[in-house]
Amino acid sequence: MLLSGGIDSATALYLTRQETDDIFSMNMIYTQSYDSEAEASKRIAAAAKVKEHLTIFLPFFKDIERRYRPTPSQEITPAYVPARNLVFYGVAAAYAETLNANRIIFGSNADDAKELPDAQPSFTKLMNELITNGTRAGQEGLMIEIVNPLINYTKSRVLKLALELKVPLELTWSCYEDSPTPCGKCRGCKGRQKAFDQIGVQDPLSYRPTLRKPD
Repeated sequence: MLLSGGIDSATALYLTRQETDDIFSMNMIYTQSYDSEAEASKRIAAAAKVKEHLTIFLPFFKDIERRYRPTPSQEITPAYVPARNLVFYGVAAAYAETLNANRIIFGSNADDAKELPDAQPSFTKLMNELITNGTRAGQEGLMIEIVNPLINYTKSRVLKLALELKVPLELTWSCYEDSPTPCGKCRGCKGRQKAFDQIGVQDPLSYRPTLRKPD
């Protein structure tokens, strides 16, 4: 289970719990919030009683991002991180192979697929082919499949599902910054607040009041 600590991945985790208790989770530390995101991931993993939770450090992403100066795009969000999921799925596949696990679960929503090329179903399909062809497990017949149970869900629908599954939303973290309270300005915060506003539910997290702006 790729567990970022946000609402989507936490919901995917609790949805998977309905099928099995044999769950191992991991959180990637790269260019966004460090302590806040990692701690949220750990707390959610503990609440869900996963068998093991790993924190993986990928510090090279910061060096790469400093060199990345793309021209503005009408189709791809500025929040895009170069080849992020390509790396994430590779690391997750290595972990899955050591566990003899047959699925890599992640949670991203339909809104993400519109703005991020590495959140699209076509990318996931190609990654599954690579894992099958590029791992010993795949060559010996153990299929490791990347699965996204939320691909057809909008952010607000994911939030509704989270409430139904009793996901501990107070433990989740969506902000791209590492701070005591969410910034209220970044893509993660705005998407989260919009979802709560759309379904008419109060977010259990508090935002910096001077920086919080309506969408």
